Amino acid sequence: MRILVVDDHRNTREALALGLSHVSADVRTAGSAAAAMLELERFDCDWLVCDVRMPVMDGIELMQRVRVARPEIRILLMTAYDVTAYERQTIADAGAVLLIKPVTADAVAVRCGAIRGAGGSV
Repeated sequence: MRILVVDDHRNTREALALGLSHVSADVRTAGSAAAAMLELERFDCDWLVCDVRMPVMDGIELMQRVRVARPEIRILLMTAYDVTAYERQTIADAGAVLLIKPVTADAVAVRCGAIRGAGGSV
């Protein structure tokens, strides 16, 4: 399983990457949506795990761009904030998963299928 973790908060993305690497995932990270788009040019990932709220380009816009450029990539968005009805519908229409922070690496791994069962709360 190949996962790209995108979050503007370094501690969050590094903690998720470390936790996901323990379930044998090949994990790369990016600190912004722009960096993620560059990483996607050289990393053939199965999952994009991305924060919704980021400066410049948010996770919803990144999701929409990835859907056009790489529709085979599955997407998991995470947020610590309330999402609007429009955002929730946009996420659902894209077939993405939404998790509310705090999010554990186990919860992400379960959602991405890297581990099965009750290894994390979702």
